[in-house]
Amino acid sequence: ANGFEVHDLGSDVPLATFVDKAREVDAQIVAASALLTTTMGAQEQLVEALAEAELPGRPRVLVGGAPTSPAWAERIGATHAENAMRAVSAAEELIRV
Repeated sequence: ANGFEVHDLGSDVPLATFVDKAREVDAQIVAASALLTTTMGAQEQLVEALAEAELPGRPRVLVGGAPTSPAWAERIGATHAENAMRAVSAAEELIRV
């Protein structure tokens, strides 16, 4: 995927699974999509769970999905991408920081 190694964890995944996989692969970025407004809270919880895990290099979080916005991402401490093409450029920007 554009030079990135991607680990698709599937849908409706427990937060601990994201944290465990990020630790296992020393992830630079963790991405999550929300398809409904009712699932956006999980993105916020993901940011919090990753911060609490104190992973080395603290992975940055990239969020997207129909109900999300740049304002939402900023509010929860993440980066937003409105579509897959933008996600690639956002990920490239995140690893340069």
